[in-house]
Amino acid sequence: MADIVYNRNFTHADWIDNEDVVQAEGENGFNVRFKGLQDELDKVSATFAVADSEVKKIQRLQFLQAVAGVNLPAATASPEFDVEIYSRDTLPPNVEKVYSVILFPVAGPTNIQHTLLYRSLPANKMKVTVQFFNPGAAQASFNFRVLTLATQA
Repeated sequence: MADIVYNRNFTHADWIDNEDVVQAEGENGFNVRFKGLQDELDKVSATFAVADSEVKKIQRLQFLQAVAGVNLPAATASPEFDVEIYSRDTLPPNVEKVYSVILFPVAGPTNIQHTLLYRSLPANKMKVTVQFFNPGAAQASFNFRVLTLATQA
């Protein structure tokens, strides 16, 4: 992320009553001082533009799916659960979307393993599924959610 920095350059020198002759032009005139303020406000505006651009780059998690009531016998794999199909057109080359699977154990072993499977489809699309494995000696019951990084506009 870029550093968002603003350093004030404008410094106001006070006028002194009955000593300074105030005028529009000249080194100490209104026009020079107001143009200095205008330049300073342009710098503030540019700084906010950088801050706005950087905030828009922050990745957010997007909720994709929730599944409740999965029962998985001991030492078995689950069927694959569909996660999503997405277009690779908006992604850089050799980059895929990233997912996070959150398990909520209900009963039985809690050491459930998961694998996200990516399969290429026609038209530059990618299908993603998730499969679970219960390495334990008893049936496991759990719920799960799938999250991904939201695409930025």
